[in-house]
Amino acid sequence: METMSDKLARFAAGLSYEDIPGQVIEKAKRHLLDALGIGLAATREPYADAVTKTARDWGGTPQASVWRYGDKLPVAHTAMVNGSYVHGLDFDDTHTDSITHMSACVVPTALAAGEAVGASGRDILAAMVAGYEVIARIGGAVPGKFHAEGYHATPICGAFGAAAIMGCLMNHSPEAIANAFGVCGSQAAGIQEFLDDGSWVKRFHPGWASHAGVTAAQMAGHGFMGPRKVLEGRFGLYATHLSDPTYDAEILAGGLGERWETLRISFKPYPCCHFNHAVMDAAKNLVHEAGISIDEIDEIETITPEPILHIVCEPIEHKRIPNTQYAALFSLPFCLAVNVVKGRATLDDFDEEHLGDAEVLELAGKVRCSGMDSDRFPKYLHGGVKMTLKDGRVLERDEPVNWGNPENPMEWADVETKFRGNARRVLPESKVDSAVEAVLGFEAAPDAGALMSACRAA
Repeated sequence: METMSDKLARFAAGLSYEDIPGQVIEKAKRHLLDALGIGLAATREPYADAVTKTARDWGGTPQASVWRYGDKLPVAHTAMVNGSYVHGLDFDDTHTDSITHMSACVVPTALAAGEAVGASGRDILAAMVAGYEVIARIGGAVPGKFHAEGYHATPICGAFGAAAIMGCLMNHSPEAIANAFGVCGSQAAGIQEFLDDGSWVKRFHPGWASHAGVTAAQMAGHGFMGPRKVLEGRFGLYATHLSDPTYDAEILAGGLGERWETLRISFKPYPCCHFNHAVMDAAKNLVHEAGISIDEIDEIETITPEPILHIVCEPIEHKRIPNTQYAALFSLPFCLAVNVVKGRATLDDFDEEHLGDAEVLELAGKVRCSGMDSDRFPKYLHGGVKMTLKDGRVLERDEPVNWGNPENPMEWADVETKFRGNARRVLPESKVDSAVEAVLGFEAAPDAGALMSACRAA
């Protein structure tokens, strides 16, 4: 009897560029550009330096390029480093139904594996789509359940996507990819304890998931066997990780090649937790439209889906005064205050040196957070605010679909603008231009060489 991982493996192994609708390919290219820009910007961060140095210490066969620097490491190590870059600023995309940041696993793995084997742009894009579809379905079949248990869904599901990508680009059989999935089940990991102290480990999660997936695929390619019921089995992923292990079989393995979850991925306009974005927009837009000053505000109540409160609102005393840059990204009061006070929320606004901004902290101290039942979450990361002014007026605004969602999309021009702002932090303008052109025409590229050259600073 065909298992769930068998079905996903058969889909991934058989997927070709010609099978994929043009709009899906175009969407994948947007995510490719977005992830590259974020990853390049992140190379300046101390956490990124630590990950890069660790991988260099390991050494090994030079196969794939580390972004910005251009030195080559083994595929698994390179995917780990670049994957950690992409996720570390919390600026990367989200598949909301599964609550996973897929491109942080997909793009670094596809480019590293593709460069190593000399794959064409078309084949790399097809492998990316296979990875997106696998991750989306494994997480989407149990929406929100991993987070409710304290797990981070991105690395848990992302390892399987990385294995699918590596398997595709190594021309593995469906059986080999299914075995790789079986190996991933014993490597997939990631907990959310970082939320209590703002430490760095979440930034590393997709990188290690990429490393795990690549390793699993390489082992399976040499005949290593993994459990075929790794997802739905008695001791499978869902049974061991979830209090309620029931899953939606149709979402997990139905409509493969017909329903494209790649089209459901949302971009991030702000470099912070996606759960904050709708409320950030609601508050800023309300202040602008009402023509009020910040001094007139007495209290702001945020209203969001109940499940996100423990991530971005609790404990409230810590969220109002985050103690690290990374803690600030997961603070709804702080992110809201930044967007209202500054009228924007950029990478610079979340630098460590700005955490003590008196005006931002004063407004963050006026924020209290309420939850609501929502049958639209996690498909829509919606939210709203109720603002009480010192003169007694109460103003309200709701953002039902946050900007960046496929139903309120960031188009190519928006993503290119974001990429350019990120990439030019470490690349000269000529290289930024070359990278944009390389992604625009990536389906015609004979290999990843021109794109990797454009992403090398020197």
